[in-house]
Amino acid sequence: MQDEYIKAIEKIEMNKDRKMEMRKILENEMASEETRKPAKTTRLGTGAKVGIAAAAVALSMGTLMAIPTTRTAISASVKAFFHMEIPEGAEDGHTKELEGRENRVVPTDNVEESVKAEIEAAVSSQDEAADKYFNDVNVNADYYSDPELNKYANYYAQQEYNIMDIKKDAEYIDNYSNLKTNDWYSEGFFVTYQTGTNAQPTFSTILVFKATPEQLEGFMKNNHAIVNYERAEHKQSKVSYEDFWTKSTDSEGNAVYQASWIGPEPEMKLEPSDCARFMNFTLTYDAAKQIVVCTINEGGGVG
Repeated sequence: MQDEYIKAIEKIEMNKDRKMEMRKILENEMASEETRKPAKTTRLGTGAKVGIAAAAVALSMGTLMAIPTTRTAISASVKAFFHMEIPEGAEDGHTKELEGRENRVVPTDNVEESVKAEIEAAVSSQDEAADKYFNDVNVNADYYSDPELNKYANYYAQQEYNIMDIKKDAEYIDNYSNLKTNDWYSEGFFVTYQTGTNAQPTFSTILVFKATPEQLEGFMKNNHAIVNYERAEHKQSKVSYEDFWTKSTDSEGNAVYQASWIGPEPEMKLEPSDCARFMNFTLTYDAAKQIVVCTINEGGGVG
């Protein structure tokens, strides 16, 4: 959709410098209420759209707000199971997107009415597509009859994070691609959130899903492939599967897998916040209950 913005801008008759300024604003879409620096919509590489929870890359920018106070009200019994904590200062991905719509700047001054209408239509179409995706994929925390998934879903819902169903997300992806997205889970959900400022954000996804050992391996191989795609995009050599994931065991005997990738520093930085792309993975697997909890953090790039 952003390409449509650029096409519209190119039709505008005005000073070249002004046109370049408007194009930059449209490419960045929104400005941070806190820093007034442009949000980095180009920070997430295309590899992030492959395989898992592609919705995470669609996060929009807005202003930061404190984590809901309900976070402190979670019962001690719920804390007894392993989970991935959402850090203080984070905000739900969908909430962030809606705030971003309110705060974004779409300049249409000194623009022909026909071009102005075209720009507004492109923005409206993007919003409608995002709303449809959310309505199709979002579920209630009690959507899951499996007691473990239900417990986890309610844990994150109590903190006012939207629960996004993995199967519904996979169906959405499969409608637009030939990707095989059902070889790494039985059922489950994910939540998305953003930390940092809009000038230097980190986008995160927590996935909670049921998986056999074979499905878990499929999930880990998918993410290994995503990182190797990113490495190739940044002219880095591939890393082997064995060297990518490191394994340990937590105090409860659950398997813990970790992996990370960081790209090279950008050759040319447009903003002080521009930095190397990165992806970090932390995964815990309860083999007895066959449940996976995995956090993926992404950020960096050039705006």
